[in-house]
Amino acid sequence: MTNENTPGSPELKDIKFEKDPRACRIVCTLGPASSSPEVIEGLIKAGMNVARLNFSHGTRETHEKLIRKIRSASSKTGRPIAIMQDLQGHKVRLGHANASKSILLKQGDEIFIGQGEEITSERLGIDYLGAERFVEPGHRVFLDDARIELEVISCQEAELLCKVRKGAAVSSRKGVIFPDSEIEFPILNEKDLEDARFGADMGVDMVAMSFVRSSDEITRMRKHLGSCGQKKSFIVAKIEDGTGLQNLEEILKAANAVLIARGDLGVTLPREKVPGAQKSIISKANSMGVPSITATQMLESMIDHPQPTRAEVNDVYSAVLDGSHAIMLSAETAMGKYPEESVAEMDRIAREAELELNHRNRGVHTPVTGKEGINDLLAASAVIFAEHMAADCILAFSIEGTTHRALSTASPTVPLYGVLVDRSNLRQLLLYRGPNLTTMPHENRLDELVPQALKKLRDDGVVGSGDKIIIVARQPEPEADESFLLKLSILS
Repeated sequence: MTNENTPGSPELKDIKFEKDPRACRIVCTLGPASSSPEVIEGLIKAGMNVARLNFSHGTRETHEKLIRKIRSASSKTGRPIAIMQDLQGHKVRLGHANASKSILLKQGDEIFIGQGEEITSERLGIDYLGAERFVEPGHRVFLDDARIELEVISCQEAELLCKVRKGAAVSSRKGVIFPDSEIEFPILNEKDLEDARFGADMGVDMVAMSFVRSSDEITRMRKHLGSCGQKKSFIVAKIEDGTGLQNLEEILKAANAVLIARGDLGVTLPREKVPGAQKSIISKANSMGVPSITATQMLESMIDHPQPTRAEVNDVYSAVLDGSHAIMLSAETAMGKYPEESVAEMDRIAREAELELNHRNRGVHTPVTGKEGINDLLAASAVIFAEHMAADCILAFSIEGTTHRALSTASPTVPLYGVLVDRSNLRQLLLYRGPNLTTMPHENRLDELVPQALKKLRDDGVVGSGDKIIIVARQPEPEADESFLLKLSILS
């Protein structure tokens, strides 16, 4: 979905290969704590690959400013950064409080809920009209990822009278979930459609859809993005409830990536079932060649503290071991006191986990039915070849990224470097585990590109004399529709 002519989107002309690249990607949510150019540059240097903009908050003006700052920081640091637009979806949210202070709901209090833009200690306005049609007395209402639990006492016309069963302070725009009620939503709402059009105009690289329950939602959004001029849309499906889990396979076939939104999953499902759901989603996504993002509360304590808890370290480590292509920070970077430290901590944990993951994966080659056809078989062969030859790295060439996606799915246990000749697709590859990418001009012959790429690997300090490099590419041949190259190069 990228457009190099988009305002605030300078082209990166010389992207260096990294000596010891991290394979797992890091997604950072930007917000008040990370909106300055200096902090954004700090996040990039600490290891951010994808910047997430949450369209449940902020205005188009603030998002446009952030997009321009991200593109500028990417150009300044010389590192490509993808922008993920996270649409609100059919999630009910509270209105706004008049004062800057939060509203305290105490256990035993009674409070009304109904459509409206304002929240007070007597009434909570929500951005949904007609909830009383689907809610009955005794049903629960959760606020702010179930930090607050209400019970419906009665439905009075368009108002729900509720009793506070578990209280806490609540502030503007927090999420509202009706776990016992079948609330109806349109497949795509007007806000998402309008926001997606704005994102297309701004050249965002990927769109995340919230509360995806079927492949039809993705198909309709892809058609909408096509009408906005985005013919290569990249859609991330967020799995946030039981319906999404039930329809996981059809969703994975339609989406480009999947995000495990553990916050809402932990509200709509029993909490003890979320770890198993996480592992199941990652496993299924990997088997189908779809990148997975593990998200929510990964380093939650670093919102207020400079170091994570041991349990959080274990959580991030385990998510990488499970095979997540990306791991995500939310409030830690959007609102926390230590955004750059949070990214640096996640980078260290992921690198340590990858040592164990590569050790486990070496010699283990699970059949994958990915989305890249014969390229998946070529990639699997390249990974086996690299292990048998004790290669130092894999170097892959691709026009649009097909070979790189296939190699990511094959889970190489040696560093993977990629040359992309279509610059517009580079940022969409930044959710795929593994490839450390650069771009080069599109030459007429592959044998003109290979020496340049090998020289760049040497010049960037990645390889030296005697190193073994596995080269993978699709190579046009005069007498063949398709021709594939897999060879070993030993540097002199």
